[in-house]
Amino acid sequence: MTISTSQNDLPWMLDDLVEVPHVVSVVVLSTDGLIVQKSSAMSQDLAEILAAGASSMYSVAAGTGRRFGSGAVQQVIIEYLDHTLFIAAAGQNARLAVLCDQDVDMGMVAYEVSRLVTRIGEYLGTAARSAGDGYAV
Repeated sequence: MTISTSQNDLPWMLDDLVEVPHVVSVVVLSTDGLIVQKSSAMSQDLAEILAAGASSMYSVAAGTGRRFGSGAVQQVIIEYLDHTLFIAAAGQNARLAVLCDQDVDMGMVAYEVSRLVTRIGEYLGTAARSAGDGYAV
């Protein structure tokens, strides 16, 4: 069975993930921290902050992993006092950031993130941009 994912399916899939109990917001971002897509209820300003922060945190984890020969980062989980943030690789040059309330079932979210990444991995794999591309995302 082949699953076809169009660009119009991505917002729907992100909003579907927000329906999981205690999931607050979802952002798909490029490795350089730009928003590819966000859940519809999240404001643009907050999505930009989450995307930039998630990109930075993933980058720190990747750099540390390289230093210790740990291989590629699969997932970063940060537990705050009131929230939990999941950041996962989501295809080539793409990341998925999922912000949850502290009461979230972490196993359920990890499973749903994995399912989402599998379903849309090819779409999320954005090409790396070079300095001379001359376009903005």
